[in-house]
Amino acid sequence: MRPALRPLLRATAFAGLVMISACLDAASETECGPDALGVSRTLLLTPESPPPYELLKRGEVILTFDDGPAWYRTKRVMNELSKECTQATFFLQGNKAEAWPGIAKSIREAGHSVGSHSWDHANLADLPLDEAVANARHGQAAVSAAIGEDTPLFRFPFIATTPELSEAIRKAGLIDVTVSVDGADWTGISPEDSVAQILAMLEQHDRRGMVLLHDPFSRSARRTRLLLQSLKTEGYRVVALEQPGN
Repeated sequence: MRPALRPLLRATAFAGLVMISACLDAASETECGPDALGVSRTLLLTPESPPPYELLKRGEVILTFDDGPAWYRTKRVMNELSKECTQATFFLQGNKAEAWPGIAKSIREAGHSVGSHSWDHANLADLPLDEAVANARHGQAAVSAAIGEDTPLFRFPFIATTPELSEAIRKAGLIDVTVSVDGADWTGISPEDSVAQILAMLEQHDRRGMVLLHDPFSRSARRTRLLLQSLKTEGYRVVALEQPGN
């Protein structure tokens, strides 16, 4: 490549990124109609709270997303939620939150709650106890720094823990937020199949549950859009987790 072309190509690429970002921000400002999914009520978790899905009534779901933030993919998921005036909880990896603090902070600014998901998505159950707790606290510190407020909400990578590790995490001041309905999007199945699995699992759990999805995948936004449409069609209501301390 000729040296003279490099600045032009960099400028063109940057302009393209700015244009994409502007389009995404504009989409997030879409006003919701009267049939928007919205939020039916909120829950504030404490260290003494039972698993959140036990606090849900029939027909209620809590939406959660793991493994972000991932620049435009996370923003696209947020835009789909915004179109329905609804809220979710994002469990962020510490190393990604440190790399993309602006995206992490924008999640909170959009009204969603934020928790941590370890520093680097290691399987904490496979680590020595002190290393596992240190990894979790490192992740929490990075996420808290990125969003500008402390967050005790926490989710184990792979939902993998042991009784000893869960107790150590609790003593470290973290609130373990587990799941009851897995969309299995991490397996690479289609958004349609993922949503169908979520609906089937909700039926198996008395039409209520804590739903697990991921925001950094290539089809995360489409999957989110299909899920929100299906939840409306099936008469579900969204319950949001409050950010502790607010």
